[in-house]
Amino acid sequence: MFGDRFERFRSSHWSGFFLIFLLALGLRFYALGQESLWIDEIRTYWFASSTWERVWVEYPTLEVHPPLYFALLKLWMGVFGTTEAAMRSLACLFSLTALTFVYLTARIVTGKQSNHPAWIAALVFAIATQQIQYAQEVRFYSALTMAFAMVVYATVWFLNNPNSARDPIWAPRSRPAWLAYVCLALGSALLMWFHSLGALYNLSFALVMGVWWARVHRASLTVLINFSLVVAVALLIYSPSIANLFNTLFNMQAGGYWISAPSLERLAELFAFTYGFEQPYANKIDFALTTLVVAVAGVGGYGIWRSGRQQMALALIVFSFMPFLLSTLITYGLQPTLLDRTLVPMFAPWSVLIGASVLTKFRYRAGLAALVVVLVAYGAYAVDYYREMRKEPWRDVVGYVADNAAPDEPVFLLNNIIQIAFDYYLRDSDAQLDLRPLPDRFPANRDTYLYPIGGRSEPMITDARAREAFDQVAGAQRIWMVARSSFRFEETQGYAKDYYA
Repeated sequence: MFGDRFERFRSSHWSGFFLIFLLALGLRFYALGQESLWIDEIRTYWFASSTWERVWVEYPTLEVHPPLYFALLKLWMGVFGTTEAAMRSLACLFSLTALTFVYLTARIVTGKQSNHPAWIAALVFAIATQQIQYAQEVRFYSALTMAFAMVVYATVWFLNNPNSARDPIWAPRSRPAWLAYVCLALGSALLMWFHSLGALYNLSFALVMGVWWARVHRASLTVLINFSLVVAVALLIYSPSIANLFNTLFNMQAGGYWISAPSLERLAELFAFTYGFEQPYANKIDFALTTLVVAVAGVGGYGIWRSGRQQMALALIVFSFMPFLLSTLITYGLQPTLLDRTLVPMFAPWSVLIGASVLTKFRYRAGLAALVVVLVAYGAYAVDYYREMRKEPWRDVVGYVADNAAPDEPVFLLNNIIQIAFDYYLRDSDAQLDLRPLPDRFPANRDTYLYPIGGRSEPMITDARAREAFDQVAGAQRIWMVARSSFRFEETQGYAKDYYA
C-alpha cells in the first residue's frame, strides 16, 4: 500500500516540487546562525522579548511597524530559543510557505499539461538571492512575501474558476473555493499587519479584482457581496492595528521618517534588485542580466496570453509592477517610501511569469538559452551571497569591549540603539560594563526629545547632551565610545566624536 502511494507521488508533479522545496530549505537554513544579528534584527528581538503589554500596547508608540510579527516571534522564541539561528528560522518558515503558494499559483496559471513551468517558477523563487537574504533575517519581510503570495494565489484561482464567485460565499460548492476566500481575507489582512506598505499590495489586488468583476461578471451583485464580505473580514482582522497605521502616517507627514528619495541610479538598482540582480556586483552585469530576466518574464506573460488566459497574464503583470510604481510615485510626490526590502514580495508573481516562459514556441530557440542563462545566474548569485554575506559584527564588537573594558571605564553608545546589541550579546555574560547610551537608555520615550526617524525610541542627540555626558566623566583615565553611523541622530553631524577627541 505504501509502495503504491510512493510510486504515485514519484510520478506526480509533487515529486519535482518536493526536490525544489528541499533545495530551498537547505539554502535558507545554511549558515543561518553564522553571522551576528544586525541592529534591526536585535531590535526585533528586543521587542519580542518584552512583556505582552509592551508588544501590543507600548510598542506601536515606539515603532512605525505593526506589532504582529513581534508577537509571533515571542511565541516562537518560547519554543525554539533566542539564538540567532532559532530566531531567523521563523522567517525561513514564512519563505518556504511563500514558495508553496508560488508553485500552486504557477500550476493554475500554466495549466496541467506540463509540469515544467511551475517547477521553473518554484526553482527561481527558491534560489533568488533576495528571497534567501530576507529568509535569513529576524525581520518580517518574508512574512510579507508569504501574505502577498497568498493573495496572488487566491486571485488567480478565482480568475481560473469564475463561476465559483457567483455562488453565495456562505455556500461555496468546493473546498478550494473556501481556501481561496480564506487566503484572500487572511492574506490581505496580513499584508497590513506585517508592514504598513502592505496597503500598496492590496491596491493591486483591488484593481485586478475590480476589473475582473466589471468585465467578466458584468458588475454582478452576488459577486460584489462575496468580495465585500472578504474585505470586511480582512478589515476586522486588521482593525486592532488601524491606530498604528495612522500613527505611522502622522510620523511620515511630520518628517519623522528616515528614508530619502533615491537618485535615478539608485532607482535603477532598486528595480534590478526587485526583478533581477543587484548584489553582489552592482555594476553593468547586474543590469544586463536584469534586462534578460525582464525579457524572459515578458515571454512568459506572452505565453500565458496566447494560451487564452489573458486576464491571468494582466493580473500577474499588475501584481509584479503596481506596488513598485505606486511606491515610486509616492516617494517622489509625497514622502519617500522606496526601500529594497519592502519590494521583495513582488518576486512571487514575477517568478510565475519567468516560469511561464516555456509555454511559448520561443523556448525552442533563443528563449531556452536565455532561460538557462537566467537560472545559472540566479544560482551563481546565490553562491556569491553566501561567500560575501556580512552583517554588522555586533557579536565581535560586544565581545571585544567586554574583554577589554574595565568596570570603571565609561562606555558611551552612540546612539542609544546600540544598547540593545550589548543587552543581547551580554545576556549570558558576567561582564560588568558601565554602559552609557546617548542620549538615554533605549527606548527613550519622553516628550522633551526629538525623534528624527519616527516612533519614540531613538531620540536625537543634542550637542548640549553630548557635552554634559562627557563632562560627567572628565576624570576617567580611559573612555570607550561605540558608534554606529550617527545618520540623523545628532544635532551636529559628528559632534560627539569631535568633542570626545
